[in-house]
Amino acid sequence: MRAPYVLAAIAVVLFLIGQVRVGGWAEFNAQGFFMWVRLGRFRIKILPVKPRLEKKPKERKKKKLSQRPEKAKREREPVPFPEKVGGALEYARALLPVALEAAKGIWRGLRVDVLELELTAGAADPADAALLYGRANAALGALWVPLTKAFHVRDGTARVKLDFDAPGMTIYGQAALSIRIGTAVWIGLRAGFKALFRALGARKRLKLKRRQRKAA
Repeated sequence: MRAPYVLAAIAVVLFLIGQVRVGGWAEFNAQGFFMWVRLGRFRIKILPVKPRLEKKPKERKKKKLSQRPEKAKREREPVPFPEKVGGALEYARALLPVALEAAKGIWRGLRVDVLELELTAGAADPADAALLYGRANAALGALWVPLTKAFHVRDGTARVKLDFDAPGMTIYGQAALSIRIGTAVWIGLRAGFKALFRALGARKRLKLKRRQRKAA
């Protein structure tokens, strides 16, 4: 009687894990470019990389060569170059549609949780500042529209600021992309099974072609 409850509990746990979103967070400011890997609400910083401390080189111990006789390698007939190219193309034809389908699925599953772009136009002369402000608005509009069309943006803001104390134009941006674990796993499993069957089919076709060449 406990088995159904255990299976139900496992199914609920897997469903909840599948709803967790994973992805990345990037930020660009005056200090540089920073990037984190996201797992739910947790973030792990990957850029910039902290410099490693140089360690003193250790003396390597000389390995004793074993006096065992080398096993005779089986000689195999070299595969002609045209046949290699033909085999690679056969596998590429079989696997490329699967890769494209998986890429489309990942693209549709991606969501932009946060997208923020800010341009600051600054100049001591009000006329120059106004000119920079107009250019910044035009540049931001040309950049913002394609981004919002290409991605499903959940929380997006774009603005242009005017600062007479700033030396010139400065850029600040941050973005967070994510996808559900369940969606990524489902796409990966589906693509993996399709790729396996297509690769086996391509292998059979190549074997058949080789037999036909030998028979001829």
